[in-house]
Amino acid sequence: MTSPLPSRQIVLRGAYNVRDLGGYLTAQGSPVPMRRFLRGDCLHRLDEGEPERLHFEGLRMVVDLRTAREVRDAPSRLARQRGVEWVNLPLFDALSPDALAEIDVPDGHPLLAMYVTAVETRGEAIETILSRIATVREGAVLFNCTAGKDRTGVIAALLLGLAGVSHTDIIADYALTEALIPELVAEFLSRSRANGGDVATYATLLESPASAMAGMMAHIDGRYGSVMGYMDHINVPTNVLSRLQVRLGVTE
Repeated sequence: MTSPLPSRQIVLRGAYNVRDLGGYLTAQGSPVPMRRFLRGDCLHRLDEGEPERLHFEGLRMVVDLRTAREVRDAPSRLARQRGVEWVNLPLFDALSPDALAEIDVPDGHPLLAMYVTAVETRGEAIETILSRIATVREGAVLFNCTAGKDRTGVIAALLLGLAGVSHTDIIADYALTEALIPELVAEFLSRSRANGGDVATYATLLESPASAMAGMMAHIDGRYGSVMGYMDHINVPTNVLSRLQVRLGVTE
């Protein structure tokens, strides 16, 4: 398994969980190129100079997976960065932190059910997101949500799966979030506590359990045979898949 740290984490003032998907080994045994695909958390508190720094380092597009309300309440600092295209393409409303705080937790961990629900009910949104990401031919595209683990984690897993990255690495990449966002989790829990929420339940939903991503990948394999089979199911165009695979370092 390829070690996920330290080179993949992009340390930014005002964000916690911005990482490069580069370095993981593809099905061909070559690494996913660096600075092609970045995953991230909330970007509305980036310090002055950080958006410019990201652009200087090659950032060309940001795909914000948050809901319209989240975007309105916490506008991305990258939305007005010159030279960077910013687009809001919500993935799944029920995966926003505020919505998670109101969910009743069934027996067992709820995140697996939520990820499977996203895969099964949000195919059109996923196809739109991947098609938009594929329009970037040079430089990096960053996709983000609020904590950078649920909505962002689903898209990251699908991209890495498209490159044939091992499930072991995909799961490890997802689980890495837990070590990077303790301050963000504390902030979410404090806000929930102040609003009279069920903090214990909410804390469970802010975890990044390897079992949740392992279960999602197993579901995709069991129902569609592979991530590529899932892409066919949700009608991702062949030319989009080809462009993504080229950018992921997968050769035909």
